[in-house]
Amino acid sequence: MFAVMLQEKGEMEEAGIMFGQCGILKESLACLRHTTQSHLALSIAAQLNLPTDQVSGLAEQLADNLKREGNYKEAAKLFDRYCDNIDEAVEVLCEGGLYSDALELSQMRKRVDLVSDIMSSLKLQADTTHTLLDEKCENVQKFLLRIEVVKTRRSMVGTGFEDMDHSDLYSDITSVTATSAASTSSRRSAKSSKGRRKQEKKKFSLKEGSKYEYFAIQEAFKQIMVFLRDEKLKIRDMVNILLLQGFRDHAHKLLKSQEELVTLVNKNVGVIWPSLYLTLWRKEEKRARWSLSVTLPASTYLCGPLSSLQAAEVLQQFPAN
Repeated sequence: MFAVMLQEKGEMEEAGIMFGQCGILKESLACLRHTTQSHLALSIAAQLNLPTDQVSGLAEQLADNLKREGNYKEAAKLFDRYCDNIDEAVEVLCEGGLYSDALELSQMRKRVDLVSDIMSSLKLQADTTHTLLDEKCENVQKFLLRIEVVKTRRSMVGTGFEDMDHSDLYSDITSVTATSAASTSSRRSAKSSKGRRKQEKKKFSLKEGSKYEYFAIQEAFKQIMVFLRDEKLKIRDMVNILLLQGFRDHAHKLLKSQEELVTLVNKNVGVIWPSLYLTLWRKEEKRARWSLSVTLPASTYLCGPLSSLQAAEVLQQFPAN
């Protein structure tokens, strides 16, 4: 039976659906309980008329699966609705940085006693994020010092940025703009290029004097921009809650650290990413007719027409080399 084969291969979601199609509900549930498909598993449980305690145990297992996958919000819903465990639900939301949801849930369930626990978790997270932002500021400053040294060293031996291989510079763009009519060989070439780039990145090292230090600095700087993008909404949420709950000092410290890092990155993105890189990008953009309604000069990457969120998304399109 195909469903059994899928189950033996560990493809539990597909196996569960196949068992369900065949009407073998117990086996279907046995597979789906190991997935993140909570709605499907609970639907099967309802068809089997499982007792409340078994449904609660199933929901707890599914919630743990979701939490491992980073889906804290859905995990908290299961703990709250099916396990009647508001304490665990709030804890999961705090673990995922969803403090607004945690406060809303505690108020909805009339558990104001949980607010102090939520705020303790939030203040701890705010302090951790503040420290992390400061560390990244220090890293950017180190990158700026080192990249000047690397540029000088390369210019002395005639291996500046202009002399480096840029053959893989636009593979991400061309993969986006490729049409369905692209040949199989072209797709294979794009994949091999991407794989080769991944292998090259493994060689990147921030160790002073290493062969790929220049590219390692670019990659590390790009990851800081991605961090700013990913944490932007979380930080705003934390700051708003801290202010509303009267913790102005924590809010001010966190916001100041974020602003300092954004300003530092905005000011120096053109140092890390040379103008030639942007010029080559413009040429490829024109050739591929890939339209972006942004202004390209480096000085506008994190302010003006291009926000920090957009900048990180744009730079994420490109490899460090």
